[in-house]
Amino acid sequence: MPIQYEPTRGARHFLEGFGLSSPAQPPVIRPGGQGVFIRRPRGDREGSAVTVRFEAAAGRWGLIPLFAKEREYPFTFEARSETAASERDFYQPWKRGHRCVVLADALYRRGDSEDSVVRVARADGQPLALAGLWNGWRAPDGECVESFALLTLPAVEQATQRRVVFLRDAWIDDWLHCPVEETAAYLRPYALDKLVRRTIMNDPAIPLPERAPAAS
Repeated sequence: MPIQYEPTRGARHFLEGFGLSSPAQPPVIRPGGQGVFIRRPRGDREGSAVTVRFEAAAGRWGLIPLFAKEREYPFTFEARSETAASERDFYQPWKRGHRCVVLADALYRRGDSEDSVVRVARADGQPLALAGLWNGWRAPDGECVESFALLTLPAVEQATQRRVVFLRDAWIDDWLHCPVEETAAYLRPYALDKLVRRTIMNDPAIPLPERAPAAS
């Protein structure tokens, strides 16, 4: 389910919702690109005293597992909510409670035809809160490389497809801070009547998401 998303540009959403300044981001984030995600503050930094509930971090969209040999680890842009807790690529972030939220004004996925995309946004104009997992990977040169993946569920309207998990506003704080055993409770389908879908045809300003790689 190849997708790309438009990060929210509303500074007030970061400030009012999380007490954070709005980070600079490109207009569209594609798999493998750098995006910003919100998480509960890391408590493993030497001499750190955690006094806030949230922090923003920049990282690669495509989670790099702890066992990876290099940072260009493939095909970890999305994690299946039903199996992430046991999958080799994702179980470490899951069991460590490394959950995150990505704020997006819109999400783009391929349409039914080869030359179309579908733009998905909230009907009320507020940003989508995309649920994800993050990880910090130690590169051979000692650098800590941040990365993230977006969690998905079977599509309500078409079970053979996948859709990114959109969190309700009231769930965001709990999603980031809840115990690991409560994680799955927040991974539910979003009400379709609260979303607006618009099919866009042949718009060069919005490059089509790439097709998923064929299974080997």
